[in-house]
Amino acid sequence: MDRIERPELLPDCDVPARHREPDDFVETCLVRLADETLADSWRTNSLTACAVRGGAAHAAAGFVVQAPGPWHQDLQRILRVSGANIDHPRYTPGEYTLGLCYVAGTKKLPRGLRHRAADRLVSRFRDDVGYAEARHLLPKNDWDWLADAVREGWAVWTAHLFADDETAPLKTRMRVGMALAEYEHPTGYVPEVVTKLVVHPGAASADRLAVAIAVAHRDPKAGVGPLCSIASDPLVQAGHRAQAIEMLELTDSTKAQEIRALQTRLPSSREAREQQREAAERAKHEEVARRKRETPEAVTGRLDAKIEEILNSLRIRDADDGHGGRLDDHLAETDSQGVAQDIIDIFDAVCDEDIDASIRLLATLTRIRYGDGVEAAVAESVSGDPDAGVIPRLTQEGLETYAKEQAERSWTIWREAVEEHGWDDDDRIGEVERKDEEITWEVRDLILRKAGDHLRALEHHLTWKTWPALLDAAEERKFAAALGHLATARLLAEEAESAEVLWKDTMARSYYFDPLSMPWPRDFWLALEEWRHGATGR
Repeated sequence: MDRIERPELLPDCDVPARHREPDDFVETCLVRLADETLADSWRTNSLTACAVRGGAAHAAAGFVVQAPGPWHQDLQRILRVSGANIDHPRYTPGEYTLGLCYVAGTKKLPRGLRHRAADRLVSRFRDDVGYAEARHLLPKNDWDWLADAVREGWAVWTAHLFADDETAPLKTRMRVGMALAEYEHPTGYVPEVVTKLVVHPGAASADRLAVAIAVAHRDPKAGVGPLCSIASDPLVQAGHRAQAIEMLELTDSTKAQEIRALQTRLPSSREAREQQREAAERAKHEEVARRKRETPEAVTGRLDAKIEEILNSLRIRDADDGHGGRLDDHLAETDSQGVAQDIIDIFDAVCDEDIDASIRLLATLTRIRYGDGVEAAVAESVSGDPDAGVIPRLTQEGLETYAKEQAERSWTIWREAVEEHGWDDDDRIGEVERKDEEITWEVRDLILRKAGDHLRALEHHLTWKTWPALLDAAEERKFAAALGHLATARLLAEEAESAEVLWKDTMARSYYFDPLSMPWPRDFWLALEEWRHGATGR
């Protein structure tokens, strides 16, 4: 009988399957902790060592001393003697899962402890992943304990999954199914897996009848369906069908009469067995075809395809995506709405949380595909500013300083020109008036251009430096570096948001410069003073 495929990763644990086992030190400590024949000092030291080691070792030891069972009181005594603190554990949920794997997979531990850990592992995820891991950690043919566990009131969900597992030994599944049939389910409820076992064509006729009768004893009305299935199945021995009909008469005599009349129209046992063999052959051929699809080469091919798919998704998210050309046009046209939309598009392209998840998934799949030599993505989000020195910065204060410098420069050039060539005419006040207006508009244009150039620089840095570096790092399997570049891209996008507001403000803000704040020769000073008084009078 084939075994169920072991999951490479568990939902909250990124440790690959081949590493989900304790090292020699942790295994020895767990075995000594559970060994009642050893002196207390050996056991307490083992518990303390696991607590000091922390992580999965601490989780495994904590589970051992708290697991219900005949060993519980003795292990609680060891816990008290050791003084170890398990009320405030020093491990993550993923490390707790790994600790359960340690306990369930350690062969020298008591079977009952391993069973408890396996059941906790299954119930932790409530799906087939935890069950598949538990099936690989416990011996293949050592699952009879489930029937007793269900009768004791625990491992019910694990029993459901096992009874429904076609790769498990059918005889054991029927025994577990019997326990589930006897279990005190809500009135009128028959677990689907029990119904499947009652009609299973490969099970012994007597076992199928016993499960159906167990359901009927617990809940007569709920047992009508299973008894009808037994009484109407030609694969079931005639004597067993008769017993099912007799049992059915106690609850539903009308249905019993219908089933009794049906007996003469059922095919013979030989015909039914022949149909079963044909169905089994078809299923076998389908299984062979499925296995061909699950060869190592096929699995490798699917991994490669998924890795390439994720890389393509990052390429499609290229922050440029045409935004660069549109942004330049909108800046030239002073289209504030167009510029704002361009910045929103760029921000959305690089700040989507799915990008982090894609890079981490890419790292995990690549490690599965190529081994542990591949760099892992860091566990936490990249913090700080990894490229603070290369990100262009511009502030309102910087713009005001630039405006003052450019105005002073323009007034200085005008002064030098007048000193060299003289005044244009005798209307010095008019010349100063015209120059003031000219310089005011010139500075305004320079400020607007500088704010726009800052936006262009941010977009260029993001499009042509940071994002290509992120893609290169992802393709070269340098995933921590890729996350670092992603953090830089987001800082650039945030700076672009601020820069867009700054650029928009330049169109409404006044950057007027008073030329009288500069030092001037006497004749220029008098002309400027006269101009100022005249402008004030007007």
